[in-house]
Amino acid sequence: MDRSVMEGCPHQVIEGLIIGAYAIQATEGIIYTRSDYSIAVRRLNMALEKARERGLLGENIGGTDFSFDIYVHEGMEAFIGGESTALMASVEGKRPFPKAQPPHSTEKGLWGKPTLLNNAETWATVSAILKKGADWYSSMGNDNAKGTKVWALSGNIKYNGLMEFDISTTFRQVIEDVCGGIAKKKELKVIHAGGVTGGFLPPSKADTPLDYESLLNEGVLMGQASFAAYDASACVIDLAKFSVGFNEAETCGKCTPCRIGLTLIKNKLDDISEGRGKLEDLDKLKSLCEEINVTALCGLGETAVKAVLTGIKYFRSEYERHIVDQTCDAARCTGLYKYVVKEEDCVACGACIKPCPTGAITGGTRKVAAHIDMDLCINCNAC
Repeated sequence: MDRSVMEGCPHQVIEGLIIGAYAIQATEGIIYTRSDYSIAVRRLNMALEKARERGLLGENIGGTDFSFDIYVHEGMEAFIGGESTALMASVEGKRPFPKAQPPHSTEKGLWGKPTLLNNAETWATVSAILKKGADWYSSMGNDNAKGTKVWALSGNIKYNGLMEFDISTTFRQVIEDVCGGIAKKKELKVIHAGGVTGGFLPPSKADTPLDYESLLNEGVLMGQASFAAYDASACVIDLAKFSVGFNEAETCGKCTPCRIGLTLIKNKLDDISEGRGKLEDLDKLKSLCEEINVTALCGLGETAVKAVLTGIKYFRSEYERHIVDQTCDAARCTGLYKYVVKEEDCVACGACIKPCPTGAITGGTRKVAAHIDMDLCINCNAC
């Protein structure tokens, strides 16, 4: 979300920072962004130059004794760089390792001084609130939270993209009224809320509002403010493997729960999706995830296991079918299957040969039945 805000509304972000700086009489502001967000970096720097040209940044702004300037800090191209303490370490020129909190940034932040740290979307809302008033902003939302939030929507929905909603809007309202429902008139199976650090919710939870507290009560987080709605073609175990695998690759490696625990979880998920799982693995997975959730050093480790915890909580029967029946209803876990060609049914049309990426299929022409070389077959399901 922040990337899209920095690319599309750089002046709003800068205006919010100036207002915030004036409120606390700060003299320096820093916009931290990944170095690979080249469009955001370029547009922010252009907007900063425009602000300086118009006297909105620099010394004695507007003829007052208030002086303030902003610069863009290009950080590492890694997910962990967004964690607040790792982000500040990067700005200080140190290795971006997270630190235990407290103290929080408002007490001891950059270079040991109190630091006001917010994301770009928050800063971009400041000027609108100041112009239209707190009552206007508070008229949106519910008792848990006020205002709006930009979400990234994806999955098997008709219309996807970045959209801004009143924070009291429910998943169902977004999916049905805004996104046009599930594509091809299929049924909703699972909501993946919060991105790679989020979790899964069943259709029965579709009336959950999109505010922080309501999501937390259901065991998921807002995370990267993204959610995907899937039909029956999605497999919860397959989705969990992707999330855990991503977080395992992005961990800084500093704390044992995250560094080793996520690898153990990923291995267990591989076992379940490839036919080596056992029913007792589910309780072991749950216990391990809960342990990581409370012992990890930073928020990435705490939330990296949400996909597994909520998957077992709401979709345990799907895990059990993978283990007991060796079946993936969505046919995503190809490791559960062995592909063979029934000679009596093969019409030697050759249609299965071309899509095979490894050349494992031979025959299939001139009335010769196709044959699959299992040493070459990677169970990609392309045939």
